[in-house]
Amino acid sequence: MKRTLFSIGSLILFGSASVLAQEEPAPDFGSDIGPTLLQLAGALLLIIIIIYASVWLMKRYTVGKSPAGGDLIKVIDRRHLTPKQAIYVVKVGDKHILVGATESGINKLCDVELPAPPVTGPLGAASTPNSKFSQFLRQAKETLMPRTAVKESEVKL
Repeated sequence: MKRTLFSIGSLILFGSASVLAQEEPAPDFGSDIGPTLLQLAGALLLIIIIIYASVWLMKRYTVGKSPAGGDLIKVIDRRHLTPKQAIYVVKVGDKHILVGATESGINKLCDVELPAPPVTGPLGAASTPNSKFSQFLRQAKETLMPRTAVKESEVKL
């Protein structure tokens, strides 16, 4: 049995060696290289156009996509802890949630109570009544303007 398999294997090996030993003449590309390269470049360009068109169609007509102008979920802030780990403050409706994201998944960490944003003045600067500039302005107004001339309650802006 082993001898039969060995003899069949050696016949196949030596038979294929004689076929592989025959040399074929090298093709002559000297005069036909221009049209061949042009055809190759055209085929490559066609394949690239097909890939871009299919990606565009998939983005445009994907089933179950979310609305583009949805205001229900927004990422308020993000901090990377490591290259593959981050925490996010996500606004869902009226609630703010702290979320941790790693390679293995996303976990809700806690609900967050954010402070109200400061009221901004006409120039975009924070105008809280206890800021240093407003105290300085109030003090300068009191020293330069007598109280009898103008009362703060009478001035309307």
